[in-house]
Amino acid sequence: MPQDMQFKVSSALKDIIGRDLINDDLIAIFELVKNSYDAYATQVDIYFENLDNDNASIKIVDNGKGMSFIDLKNKWLFLAYSAKKDGTEDSEDFRNKINIKRTYAGAKGIGRFSCDRLGRNLLLETTKDSNQMETLDVNWEKFEEDAKKEFIDISVKHETKIEKNDSGTTLKISKLRAKWDRKKLLKLKDDLAKLINPSKSNKNDNFKIYLHVEDEKNEDKKNDKYAKRVNGKIENLIFQTIDLKTTRIETKIFERNNEWLVKTSLYEANELVYEIEEANKYQYLHDIEYVVYFLNQSAKSTFTRRMGIEPVGYGHIFVYKNGIRIYPYGERGEDPLAMDVRKGQGYARYLGTREVIGFIDIGSSSEYLRETSSRGDGLIKNEAYSEFKALFYETLKRLEKYTVSIIDWGRMLTNDYVNLNDDERFYALLEIIKKLANTEDTISVHYGKKLEQHIKEKEDASAKGIIKSIKADLTSGKVNADKVISQLSKVEKTIKDIQDVAEETELKIEEKTQEIQQLKIEKKQKEKQVLFFQSERTLTEDELVNLQHHIGINAELINGSITNFKRKMDKKDTVSKDEVLDILDDISIANQKIIAINKYATKADFLTNSETIKKDMIAFIEQYILNIHKVISNNKINVDVKHNINEFIMNFKPMEMTIIIDNIINNARKAKANQLQISFVVLADKLEILFVDNGIGLDRTIIDIQKVFEKGFTTTKGSGLGLYHVKKIIQSMNGDIALIKNSSKGVSMTIGFKR
Repeated sequence: MPQDMQFKVSSALKDIIGRDLINDDLIAIFELVKNSYDAYATQVDIYFENLDNDNASIKIVDNGKGMSFIDLKNKWLFLAYSAKKDGTEDSEDFRNKINIKRTYAGAKGIGRFSCDRLGRNLLLETTKDSNQMETLDVNWEKFEEDAKKEFIDISVKHETKIEKNDSGTTLKISKLRAKWDRKKLLKLKDDLAKLINPSKSNKNDNFKIYLHVEDEKNEDKKNDKYAKRVNGKIENLIFQTIDLKTTRIETKIFERNNEWLVKTSLYEANELVYEIEEANKYQYLHDIEYVVYFLNQSAKSTFTRRMGIEPVGYGHIFVYKNGIRIYPYGERGEDPLAMDVRKGQGYARYLGTREVIGFIDIGSSSEYLRETSSRGDGLIKNEAYSEFKALFYETLKRLEKYTVSIIDWGRMLTNDYVNLNDDERFYALLEIIKKLANTEDTISVHYGKKLEQHIKEKEDASAKGIIKSIKADLTSGKVNADKVISQLSKVEKTIKDIQDVAEETELKIEEKTQEIQQLKIEKKQKEKQVLFFQSERTLTEDELVNLQHHIGINAELINGSITNFKRKMDKKDTVSKDEVLDILDDISIANQKIIAINKYATKADFLTNSETIKKDMIAFIEQYILNIHKVISNNKINVDVKHNINEFIMNFKPMEMTIIIDNIINNARKAKANQLQISFVVLADKLEILFVDNGIGLDRTIIDIQKVFEKGFTTTKGSGLGLYHVKKIIQSMNGDIALIKNSSKGVSMTIGFKR
């Protein structure tokens, strides 16, 4: 009688979902700060104490909603359970009290194991009801003593204390697993500043983080710059002070009238250049925004002056989910979006991590974009992630089109633009915007004065514009040699820039052409493999029936030959050698067909190849050796196929060809060869196939070497029928076969086929 059973959970699971997934100390602290954020805390204080001795500890204190005894038991101690995920976590009373509505940053139920990453002991103190405090004392090392112990059999100490406290939670982590020096603490401070996207924060959501390290206060006094001090409030400076007078592009997917739309806005020095709206073609993307700044030299200098660090040292494209950062996006030295890889393929026109800075903010509606359980590995690489990258590159390309491209602008602009009337200019500008955005499917288009100004600047800076200016000077008689030389130098530079891009484009076209040619070759090779020999697979019911049918036919032929032979023996006292050979011939050929069918069964398309086909003979032999012989044989002989001929199309029966090839390989093996080389020559409409082995060669007693193809001829213990069958099959295909006695070791054999 069936009985229910349950999984047993080893105590070693603690490491698998803890330190193995949260494999970085900084990320561990971020996870704990995120938990405070999700608990509606408005302030988190992080204390590092006694870092110079064995009593070192980390204390994280928040003023969030706290936990009750029931919360601890049914949520915090419930392994991998997330109340945020199932919607039972939200506390309406507490949320209304502080007037904040947040979307949860965590929803996997593993962030609490960050405590284990940081230290061996945890003391948790939490207050929800102001009159009592719940405490948990966790010794993580107990879970590491014996992996055979079940997780639920290892206890943690709980105590309820009657104390009047404000709501909130304190985590005190001791017996730290790693050293925290000043360099690491400054890195923590720097990264905490990037943890929450300040540009997306709720106006009422004044979430603050403070860092307290008593051991570093004296060193802090020696530094007056914020970036060089450890202690104090963490300032989210980046997108509040990055208001650079440079080019910025914003792409946003938003909902209007129950329809998701894509809006792209391009700004130059905070002035609108153009704005377009399009239908959302992305299946999985909703409520998401991309903001990317182009960092020209002026913008880089401004950034460095304001932030106290060069942009390359700060980061590039950060990714936030519900306002909380996802690692490793934006991290210096990391390139998860492969921007620099792409730039390396087209450096003159592409932007990399050194030329841009910005963020991608994912809202709660983008449910398919989820962080991996292994913190620090970014988003799960699913179909939604492919769309996430596709929209990023669509945004980046539009920025590149505006800031970098020279040729495209040259094509868009005309000398007559300044002479157009208002309506004509309007439609001309719309066409330019569509080309800049590389789109035709727009719902609405808007543009600002900056676009017209940019067009004029491009015209004035273009070779045509400079030459026009020189002509004007010459016509007016106001010719200044230095000015002309300077202007001609600009023309020269512009032309060189265009040449550089043209050369790069030509190189790209050549590379793409080579890639296409290679893909065509690979496609043709794949077609050959699919046509003749597929990878090992399970046969369908129809294929099995067909297989049985063909085996049955040949088995009946064998049985019939044996029956006929028996009848002859019953009628005669003696049977001639020729009669015996005839019977054996019929049995042997039928048996070889059964062997061939057996080889084909799971390695080839038997239904296709059991009858005559008109295909490439060279590809057939090559694929047979590669996919059948090398897989099925015992590798006592190495068969090497060499050719530089594309193809030779002819009619043949694949099963018969396998019998020919197998017989030749078997004869080489019997001659103790360990190498057999097959090569091809095409003369007019004839294919010559040459088989050369390195065996012991023919018996010296054989005078006429072509006798090896006669029925029953053998100098070994064989039947003398193999090569006879080979010749018989080849002749039925209008072909010929001949043996060549090598002057040195081995034997050569040629087979010729006509189309």
